[in-house]
Amino acid sequence: MTTIDVQKLQAVMEEAVTVARGNSEGAAANYIPELASVPVDITGIAVRLLDGTHLFAGDDAAIKVTLQSTAKLVVLIGLVEEYGLDQILQWTQVEPSGGDFDNISRLDLYGPLPANPMLNSGAISLSSHIPGNAEQKLAWLDGWMERLFGTHLNLDHKVYASERRTGDRNRALAYLLKSRGILPGEVDHDLDAYFALCSYEATPTQASHLPMLLANGGRNENGEQIISKETTRTVVAVMSTCGLYNETGSYMVRIGMPAKSGVSGYILAAALGHAGIAVISPRVNQKGTSIRGAIMLEHVSRAMGWHFAC
Repeated sequence: MTTIDVQKLQAVMEEAVTVARGNSEGAAANYIPELASVPVDITGIAVRLLDGTHLFAGDDAAIKVTLQSTAKLVVLIGLVEEYGLDQILQWTQVEPSGGDFDNISRLDLYGPLPANPMLNSGAISLSSHIPGNAEQKLAWLDGWMERLFGTHLNLDHKVYASERRTGDRNRALAYLLKSRGILPGEVDHDLDAYFALCSYEATPTQASHLPMLLANGGRNENGEQIISKETTRTVVAVMSTCGLYNETGSYMVRIGMPAKSGVSGYILAAALGHAGIAVISPRVNQKGTSIRGAIMLEHVSRAMGWHFAC
């Protein structure tokens, strides 16, 4: 573990927030109405070092925002840990898609398996294999959320209801998967697990715990192996190739920290061997990536030398 100058890091984080605030491009995702309740100009970054030290810079350290697609990491990690990678590959591929996160035509043309577990179709497929009935699936999610984020996370029931009410495109993906024999159960039940997955909320500091585990080979700050090394390698590889959909390549070239984006404005990034990072800003681009979030990550990566190729 390298020694990190905490004062320098805090100053770099403050600079990153200032630089990001200068960009007013993008807008909050409007197809999930409840996401509009988060102030659009909230801008923050939380960094958790491998020894547990955590830092924050920005507008509101206590704000809770739903994880949205960053939570796809949770179902991937949990199922790989419980069933193994070979079984997961029967439910989804792990190849970059070259398409949008909710692309239907690509699944229709190149299915039946989703291209990767970071897409909506891939996460829906995996969510359908969470064991048990609806109550047991939710308990499974609760348990894995607490294990990976180091604390209990609540489900935002308003966002969950909003997801269910407006999720017709995800229903289209699910029915297509069902027609190809990929979903084992009833579409509505399988989708409920997926909608719940995306509706857990966390503060930026809480959210930084998961990428810290991934940056530290699956270990927490006390050296306990929370995620196996094999699963950690798998998940970091998937993030590096698929975590930001069809802009993952350009992101990795510029920033070099495996990451997962979400349309709420979260990006979770693992600075391998250094820290876990959670950035939050609801202004997203057309690919669902936080614009200010990416700016903050690039600033920190360059200033701290955290690009994986350094």
